[in-house]
Amino acid sequence: MAIDPAFKKLLEMLSAANLENLDVYGLRRAMNEYKIPEAPEKVYEVRDYALEYRGVRIRMRLYVPDKETRSMIVYYHGGGFVFGDIDLYDNLCRKIANRSHSKVISVEYRLAPESKFPAAVDDAYEAYRWIRENARDLGIDESKIAIGGDSAGGNLTAAVTLKIKDTGYVQPRLQVLFYPALGPDFFSESLREYGEGYFLTRKQMDMFGQLYFSSPADALNPYFAPILYNDLSGLPEAIIVTAELDPLRDQGEMYLKRLYDAGVIATGIRAKGMIHGFLSFAVVVPAAENVLSMVWSLVGLKIRYDGDIIP
Repeated sequence: MAIDPAFKKLLEMLSAANLENLDVYGLRRAMNEYKIPEAPEKVYEVRDYALEYRGVRIRMRLYVPDKETRSMIVYYHGGGFVFGDIDLYDNLCRKIANRSHSKVISVEYRLAPESKFPAAVDDAYEAYRWIRENARDLGIDESKIAIGGDSAGGNLTAAVTLKIKDTGYVQPRLQVLFYPALGPDFFSESLREYGEGYFLTRKQMDMFGQLYFSSPADALNPYFAPILYNDLSGLPEAIIVTAELDPLRDQGEMYLKRLYDAGVIATGIRAKGMIHGFLSFAVVVPAAENVLSMVWSLVGLKIRYDGDIIP
């Protein structure tokens, strides 16, 4: 399928920004400068929190769509592990809260190169634990928690479920991965076809890895490469959304198959004509808004409903 016409204009603009050749600090500035302006969606309440553990302090932001909701989505933002924060993702999290009719808490994990692997995984895991342990104060039902994220945040979502399995902690009800990075990839069809000219490039992916890893061996650590984890059985139900024109597409769909083969309830959605990062462009791409609304509405139903919903 051809690229959605709305993305053609965006790619021309992003190409002019020369993002591929920026260093990490230039990329951070550019992602804020090129953020598409939009009025923030209204929610019932927004509250900021700070989590401190073992000398680390991370910010979190809670979005409450209405005062009655008891379900929660823990969200990890994207950004190649090197950029992004709760402010950049503010409006997306408002949308997720409104579409899912669930509270959303956005986690600002530490970034590379200042904090290398596994710092982001540790932050994501500790934030999830803190949320469960403070469920009463947050006004949520512990049985109605999902975790999710996009791109690097999708990676962290998967990594958190694996760390929970390894530590014997309580799994969330659902995991939601949007166009996730899930391990080293040198030969996939999607990387060959879409590794240049479709926003996320092979060159950027290589840079992100070099900045994130403490050593080359980290590329094979299952907490970075969940697709290499030996036994995926017992993990929470998964929804994995891939973008058709994304170099990471095949990683997401391979992980989906591995989950399914391990007996995990797993639903896959390939967004036709979409590029990597499409959630952030939903304000100007109606088809992206449609996927955003459909998926997060489904997530809300799954975690709020007390019975079983057939995926």
